[in-house]
Amino acid sequence: MSWVSWKVPMPTTSVSEGRFNNPPDQAAASSAVFMAPLRSTGALGTRDEIEAEIDVVIAAMRMFGFKPPDQILREVAAYGARLVELAILLHRVESLDRQYLRIRTMQIAPIQDELERQFKIASRLIEQQRQDLEMIK
Repeated sequence: MSWVSWKVPMPTTSVSEGRFNNPPDQAAASSAVFMAPLRSTGALGTRDEIEAEIDVVIAAMRMFGFKPPDQILREVAAYGARLVELAILLHRVESLDRQYLRIRTMQIAPIQDELERQFKIASRLIEQQRQDLEMIK
């Protein structure tokens, strides 16, 4: 995967290894708007490729603390949609290979739960900002 289009250096991954470098510092992350690249629609890949994509989403979620809430909402929507797609594709091939059941239930489902939690947090932050603006008026 290429991270060239990003405005700041981000965690890098090797599809075969699924490992990441340290995340960028807070100042660089807060000034940039970027999103982790996802595989194309309908692409499932091997177990290692699926796990590498899941690792990319996890690394991106670690950066949510440095991003504005509206950006978090957009990313949560994109990652959530891709994870639902992965879950559906994995469900279709589970009967052929049981290892995919464990990926869907033990890796994708907890991330979906965390994305839902992050959505709620970002929504509350947006509401707090709205209320702060109302108080200034």
